[in-house]
Amino acid sequence: MRAKILNIVGTLLFALNQWMQVILITRMLGLYEVGLFSYFLALTAPLVLFSRFMLIVLVPTQKKLSYDYVIFHEFRNLANYGFIIGSLLVLLFVDLNIYESLCLFIFVLFKFYENKEDFIYTENIAEARISFLAYSKIYKSIVSIVLFAAAVFIFDSLLMAILSLLISQMLIYYVYDCRFSFSKKRAKLGIRWREFKNIFILGLGLSIVELLNSLVSNIPRYALEYFHSVETLGIFATIMYFVIITNNIVVAISQSVVAGLSKEAEESAAKFYRSFLKLCGIFLILIIVGEAILLTFGNNLLVLVYGERFDGYQTEILLLGILLIFTVYTKLFEMALSIFNIYNLQVLLQGTTFIAAVILSFVIIVPYGLTGAFIVVILTYLILAAGQIGVLIHHWKYKVRS
Repeated sequence: MRAKILNIVGTLLFALNQWMQVILITRMLGLYEVGLFSYFLALTAPLVLFSRFMLIVLVPTQKKLSYDYVIFHEFRNLANYGFIIGSLLVLLFVDLNIYESLCLFIFVLFKFYENKEDFIYTENIAEARISFLAYSKIYKSIVSIVLFAAAVFIFDSLLMAILSLLISQMLIYYVYDCRFSFSKKRAKLGIRWREFKNIFILGLGLSIVELLNSLVSNIPRYALEYFHSVETLGIFATIMYFVIITNNIVVAISQSVVAGLSKEAEESAAKFYRSFLKLCGIFLILIIVGEAILLTFGNNLLVLVYGERFDGYQTEILLLGILLIFTVYTKLFEMALSIFNIYNLQVLLQGTTFIAAVILSFVIIVPYGLTGAFIVVILTYLILAAGQIGVLIHHWKYKVRS
């Protein structure tokens, strides 16, 4: 229990660290820079999530393979270099000047090392060694926010701010994380084509799900940047950071319980659903408390954190409150589907949501801008949640009660 609480604390601290980065960019550098930073996230996120092949879920829950961590580690290395190549191709086709392209390239290297760290997290989650995740997040949060703040205040430059993220990530990876890697302490086996193919096929469904999920989240960002302005994207990104913080909390708790829930699912689906519904109930209480705070103090909080230019966004705050509910439960439902290895239907659900996001973005965001972006995100989450619930009900009816 202590380790799980520490992991939640570490994740909260890391989320606050990321939020502080957005705050510092917004206040010290400007809306254009925070919009650009958000655009970099939107460009790289689909590639990052696809290249990870969701090993962080697949390794603890997979039942068809029994490979050593070294094999999965080798797979991640190959996929990570694929991420670099894909990012360079994106760099060739986006409309950025030389300075902005250099910022994006350094950001890609930062994500490259973050991917390497993610696999060490994967190994430790599979071994239910949660305390490592907590301390890693805590140490990384402290180092990165100190270096990031120093870079912003001293150099007044987005380039140096992003470079500080890369340096922080490399420091934590080499000084702390690597000591807790299982695969690095074992002899390299060398992945063979058959093993690569097996992992690729097993993880492809989850990988596509994450890719589509990221695109669904980022299509409104692309639309705002293209049809309105980078500054409008900056406002959307800063307000939406409450969603990212919420998502990080849900992921942290999910990482703490996924191994235990997977074991329960192997023993009995009914036993799993009892525990899962209790988890949903706990989150419902947290949501009620969070909504009360957001709706009461949301506008004041925006002004306090981001400045007077963020006064008057009450409609967006109300929409944000609705969005946070879907953020929590779609992530929980996604975990449940993954534990039962229901991947193909997740691809179908995310594909449907992706198509809806594209259509709704043209219909709503183009004429209604910032408010329209929030409405589009809510509608896409609603479609996804309805599909996830339908699949879980079907699973309960035919796998548990039959």
